[in-house]
Amino acid sequence: MRRMPVGLVIAAIIAGVLVLGGVILYITGSSAGTASFGWFAYQPISGAAFFPSSLVVLTPLTATGAAIAIAGLIGFGVIAGFILGRRHPTGR
Repeated sequence: MRRMPVGLVIAAIIAGVLVLGGVILYITGSSAGTASFGWFAYQPISGAAFFPSSLVVLTPLTATGAAIAIAGLIGFGVIAGFILGRRHPTGR
């Protein structure tokens, strides 16, 4: 059985920490910025009011957490592709 190179193990640990940290940051950031009031714009000509029912606005903390988690997942993909794409010696 071949041993995994130390660099790949370290890269996998870093990718795992990025994914875990990004998910934790995303979860904590999504609940911290919840507002209990609405924001209304003044429209002097229009008689209708705009109520965003399905509008989702990400806070900077939530977007950062998502970006960090995605970077970790991309790192896992690169590591998996490298491991699966290595050539094994034939013969012997």
